[in-house]
Amino acid sequence: MKSMTGFGESSAATRAGKVTVDVRSENHRFLDVKTVVAESLAHMENSLAERVRKLADRGKIRLRLSVQTGPKEKRLLTEEMLRENHRSLRKLVSSLGLGSEVGIEHLLMMGDSLDGTLQSRVSKREEAKIREAVERAVSKFNRSREIEGEKLEKKIMARLEKIKKTVDGVKAKRKEFVRKSEKKTREKIERIFSSRENMDPVISQEAAALVTERSEIDEEIVRLETHVSKFRKIVKKRGPVGKELDFLVQEMNREAGTVSAKCKDAGISHLTIDIRLELEKIREQIQNIE
Repeated sequence: MKSMTGFGESSAATRAGKVTVDVRSENHRFLDVKTVVAESLAHMENSLAERVRKLADRGKIRLRLSVQTGPKEKRLLTEEMLRENHRSLRKLVSSLGLGSEVGIEHLLMMGDSLDGTLQSRVSKREEAKIREAVERAVSKFNRSREIEGEKLEKKIMARLEKIKKTVDGVKAKRKEFVRKSEKKTREKIERIFSSRENMDPVISQEAAALVTERSEIDEEIVRLETHVSKFRKIVKKRGPVGKELDFLVQEMNREAGTVSAKCKDAGISHLTIDIRLELEKIREQIQNIE
């Protein structure tokens, strides 16, 4: 079981500066992948996006790859780009016959002059270092999702155990409810007849049983127990389980609602409320599971 939220970060030193990679994700019904890559590394964007898509089946995943230069590297590189842009502009002015001087204000309007990192080209060797940094970030990202998933699993299973015990409580109260209900029904039937001596005990018993059948909840209880057992098995499966668990919680909630509606016992109604509250909390936590 993995969480849909996670984070991983790594970096690599290159001649263009320090390249930082971070991968993060949050909840989403489907897989939504986006990459933000520095312009000088734009040629890597498609392959990085494909790598990110292999990380999960659901979730909003963002990979950011940025370049940070040191003060000395940026100053020298900016000066070089200013000179290059100055030559290019003077040539353009001359060829167009504009007859204007190229000033510093014109150079500063050119974005490439402000950040030389966008024009820095990385070698194949440096690109390999960057990809290694990506893999390290991805590994940390996946591990953070596993750790969060383990925490969620413990919380969910603890709530599921509460539900199982509450269902056992419903079964016990159900037996007591049937016993008391049948007794009250027999007493009412006997009072209808003028003489108890002439009352057939079989008729009284069957009439009482017919009344209690209207509140029969044995099938719902069995299905609840089956769903609890299946829930435990799904949690142990490898791969995405969030959608399957969410569907099962809906089914359990429906059965608990039916129990509450059919049975007129206040004690059982209170227990089914407890079950549904725990199911709601489980469902909230499942929204974080892939």
